[in-house]
Amino acid sequence: MILPIALLFASCSQQPADPSIPTGVFAGEGSGDRLCIAGEPGNYRGGLIIFGKGDVNCSATGRLEVKAANIALVPRGEGDCRIPLSIEGGVVRIGQVPAACSYYCGPGVMLVGNAFPLAGKAQTRDGSPATAVDLAGDPLC
Repeated sequence: MILPIALLFASCSQQPADPSIPTGVFAGEGSGDRLCIAGEPGNYRGGLIIFGKGDVNCSATGRLEVKAANIALVPRGEGDCRIPLSIEGGVVRIGQVPAACSYYCGPGVMLVGNAFPLAGKAQTRDGSPATAVDLAGDPLC
């Protein structure tokens, strides 16, 4: 009798694994707009940069938080900012972003509504290399 109860408790306490998320570099509509996802289930990380006029941009890197069907980029050192992501058909879209995330954007640049199709291994749609780097040229992932 004790063994079946122990097995029941063990099976109930197992956490479901994070879903498999496509990894790689995703290119946005602007020539330098990039999003990257790297890692494996349970340990995904990501980064993004979106440019406005000149070098004004939104930029964040951190871990991906996966809860059920909800995915969010949680910038490093952040407590309240969760950048919601949806992934469908190889395209990552940014959802409605809370006010706590405004720190990551310069004037006139917004995160919400941007879409990033998977860029592929060699080049993006505009012919530039499929890399995801910040303004200083450091890798986002």
